[in-house]
Amino acid sequence: MERRDAVTIGDVLRECLEKSSMQGRLDEVRACGLFPVVVGDHIAAMCGKPYIRDGVMTVGTSNASLRSELNMSRGRIVRCINDMMGKDVVKELLFRN
Repeated sequence: MERRDAVTIGDVLRECLEKSSMQGRLDEVRACGLFPVVVGDHIAAMCGKPYIRDGVMTVGTSNASLRSELNMSRGRIVRCINDMMGKDVVKELLFRN
């Protein structure tokens, strides 16, 4: 068996993710983790855990006034998350009961 140049574990993992087309899903999970960073821990604590499917992030809220406030800021929230990710991962943001 012939020895090749050393490759870092990170490079191997990135290559595996690209080949298995899991990078998109990984980006969605990371974007969900940024929701509390963008809105703050206090607001995030009053919301359910966000999830993304096909670029649409959905967040549960139990308070109608909070949902109204977040709806007015959803463009800014989407922009902040996508800026932090460095690419457009979140296309739309929905708040549900």
